[in-house]
Amino acid sequence: MVAIGRLTPALIHELNNSLLVLLGTADLELAMLPPESKERERMETVRDAGGEIRAAVSQLANFTRAPLEGEQELSLVEVAGSAAALTRRLRLQRDIDFEDQYCDEELMVRGNEGQLVQALLHMLTNGFQASTVGGTVRLELIREGDEAVALVSDEGAGVPPEHAERVFELFETTRLEQQGSGIGLAAARAIARRHDGELELRPTSSGTVFALRLPLAG
Repeated sequence: MVAIGRLTPALIHELNNSLLVLLGTADLELAMLPPESKERERMETVRDAGGEIRAAVSQLANFTRAPLEGEQELSLVEVAGSAAALTRRLRLQRDIDFEDQYCDEELMVRGNEGQLVQALLHMLTNGFQASTVGGTVRLELIREGDEAVALVSDEGAGVPPEHAERVFELFETTRLEQQGSGIGLAAARAIARRHDGELELRPTSSGTVFALRLPLAG
């Protein structure tokens, strides 16, 4: 892991340089290709594949970023609202519903807003990838004692008990066909722990429920 940590920044830099050329060239070609043509369809496939690679590189960069900086008191309700707005804007899956529900309290926590939004987006992305057509992904905020808790649930196939901890391992994924990288949940747990919190898989009769627990400020 130490060796990976040292090599990853250089690898990310090289990949981003190549992706910049690939995606820039694809955009230039698309601007000159007629609509509805086979050539345009093939070039759109190249561009989309490059975008998926860039997303995976970005996730890896987030996982290896420096320890927590820019800590301040935040409303977890506002953080979740930002993550929910991004989810709706990105339309992660057009054939899967998304619902969010927050408690009446602001749920003030201490931390880095950008990183907490990233953690929730990782959890939501995992939920969408685990879902089937017609399913629903839900984001819910609750208070449990002296902790603020963000729950992300889906109606997918669920996680077998023997894999309950493996889903948090780096590069562990069972959804390669849905572009799962095996980075998201590991990154989200790392962010939770930087904030003196935890990310856990909770028992449920169907689907999956992931809980991001953070200590309340004050």
